[in-house]
Amino acid sequence: MTPWDHHLSSGELVRLRFKGLLSLNDFLEIIDDAIAQYGMEEVVLGGEEPTIDPSLPMIIRELSNRKLRIRLLTNAYEISNELLNELRLCRDCEVVIGIKTLNPNKHIKYTGKPLEPVLRNIGRLLESGVRVIFETVLIPGLNDINDIEEIAKYLAGTVKGPTLIIDPLIPIPGTPWRRPTQEELSEAISRAGNYVRVMTHERIGKPSRVVVLYPRP
Repeated sequence: MTPWDHHLSSGELVRLRFKGLLSLNDFLEIIDDAIAQYGMEEVVLGGEEPTIDPSLPMIIRELSNRKLRIRLLTNAYEISNELLNELRLCRDCEVVIGIKTLNPNKHIKYTGKPLEPVLRNIGRLLESGVRVIFETVLIPGLNDINDIEEIAKYLAGTVKGPTLIIDPLIPIPGTPWRRPTQEELSEAISRAGNYVRVMTHERIGKPSRVVVLYPRP
C-alpha cells in the first residue's frame, strides 16, 4: 500500500517522503508554477475522499478563477451546501461519483455507511445543474454484472444522457474479492450499454508522462 499515485514508476516511489500537508497558499503556488511551466489546463481532485476537506470549496473557487477544468472524484456521501454552491457556480467543473452498489446491505458491508445519503446527494447535484458522470467497479461477488446492470438502469431513469465508467477491481491483499475476467468485464459493459453511455479506463488513451510537483524527491 502507498499514499502516492499508482502511475508513478517504482524508482520514483522509493524516493518520495511525506513532508507535511500544504497550506492553501503553498498549494496555489504549486498550481501557478504548473500552469506556467507545463501549461496545465485540468486538475483532478481525488485521493481518499476530498469532500471531507473543509478547504475544498475555496480550492475549487481558486482553481476555477485560474480558468482550469476541474474534475472532482467523490463517493457523494457528504456534500455540504457550501461545496454544492461552488460546484453550481463553477463553469468547467465535472463531478465523478463512484457508486459502490445500489444494494443497501452490500453498501453497508463494503463501505460501512448507508446508501441513502449518496442517492440524496446525487439528486441535489443534478437539481443544481452540476455536470455529473458516474463510475463503478466490477467486483465479482459484491458488485457483479447484474448489480452493474441495475446501476445503469437506475441512472437511465434518473439522469439525462448518463455516462457510466466501469472498471475492474484491482484486488488489495487481504480482501476476499478477485479481479474479474476480461469476459466478465466485457459482459458488464455490454449489458450496461443498453441503458447508458459506457466508458472504461481499460480502453482510454496512451500512457501520459507523470511529473511529481510535490514533494520533490
